[in-house]
Amino acid sequence: MLTARIATLSIFFAISISGELQAAVSVGPAPRSEVEALLMNSRAKRETKRAQQYQDQFLKAIKPTFVAAMKTCTNKTPDTIEPGSIAFVIGADGSVKRLLWSAEIPLAQCVGEKLRSITTLPKPPEDNWVDGIGVANHRQAEKNAPVDKPFQATKEQLVEYDKAIEPYVAKARATYPAAKARFLDGLPPGYSFSVRVRLKDSNGRREDSFLTVTKISGEKITGRLGTVSLLRSYKTGQTITVNESKIDNWVIVRPDGTEEGNYVGKFLDHYKPH
Repeated sequence: MLTARIATLSIFFAISISGELQAAVSVGPAPRSEVEALLMNSRAKRETKRAQQYQDQFLKAIKPTFVAAMKTCTNKTPDTIEPGSIAFVIGADGSVKRLLWSAEIPLAQCVGEKLRSITTLPKPPEDNWVDGIGVANHRQAEKNAPVDKPFQATKEQLVEYDKAIEPYVAKARATYPAAKARFLDGLPPGYSFSVRVRLKDSNGRREDSFLTVTKISGEKITGRLGTVSLLRSYKTGQTITVNESKIDNWVIVRPDGTEEGNYVGKFLDHYKPH
């Protein structure tokens, strides 16, 4: 099975981060730049195991309210051009000290208002812990986007396919270092970075799948697999680590659903195996 493109999502979660802030109880809109700065300025601790563990607890705690809010708000607000950011400042006892959202983004305003009911969260690793979510709505962009076109191929078709994508793979690999640098520098809230890898099982079957990147260390890429339909030795959502030499495509997806890169995928949108 060869997947031409990856599905984009309307909801984006920012990684848990912490920072030193003056404690103050406040809830309401703030300039988008201020909310993003609150998140970005504290990103240094996001790589710690402790922060990642708290991220899971935080998302689990807000999920019921957040999902309900997104369901309501995406139906009553326009598509977002830029993502909205929502930031929580959490006290050592788990109390929400501050809740801010992007004033300029209607979706963030709508969701933020509905998250007011969350006043207590799991106790964070330290006082004044900053955790955040990014929100985006691109229903129209998704309607207009090409549909994924998976197909099963014969041996001859695979040979033909590999030859057809060669120049696009070469372009993707040549431009990957710059995309990697942007990821390491920190992408804006709501952006995602994925690479495509070829998976194989013991029977020689293969499947191409995108890997949503969570970490890059040296030449090792760690991330979560997208859809895996053919191979039983891999599962959708599984976390794996691969060497950079194994990737053949990359894509940065913006919150509005538009893409940077994805050279192979864009070619495959119009590719028809014989």
